[in-house]
Amino acid sequence: MSTRKPTQVDIQLDLPRYRGNKKQRYEQLLALRAQLVDQVSMLNGVNLQVERNAGEDGGDVGSDNFMREINLNVMSDEGIKVQLIQQAIERLDQGKYGRCVDCREDISEPRLDAIPYAKLCVKCKETRESQGVTNFTNNTVGKDFTE
Repeated sequence: MSTRKPTQVDIQLDLPRYRGNKKQRYEQLLALRAQLVDQVSMLNGVNLQVERNAGEDGGDVGSDNFMREINLNVMSDEGIKVQLIQQAIERLDQGKYGRCVDCREDISEPRLDAIPYAKLCVKCKETRESQGVTNFTNNTVGKDFTE
């Protein structure tokens, strides 16, 4: 009994095989995820670079700290979006992509074009917002986190 290493063909067989609109959405989600990961990596690199000089003005230090905090907030939001994109890919695999998680109606194509990882149709999103549920408020990406 011999064991063989997986070939490129074997590896490709593990990739999802979508056609038409599903393939376009999958590729769109992958591209957006890659873009966000790159942005987070770049911001992470910027935040790790700390240059202090003796006698540096306190205002400059405060300004640097403020910019670092803004970058950290952006990184957090982008990280949440990456998780939402991953959830959208999972819904695509399960055949649930493009359906509102609240009302189970189809999410409009223009909404998915604008926010490919959307979980809610416009009506349900507006309902949640009117009830005080907004984006990125609880810093989690659980089932109740909306976009």
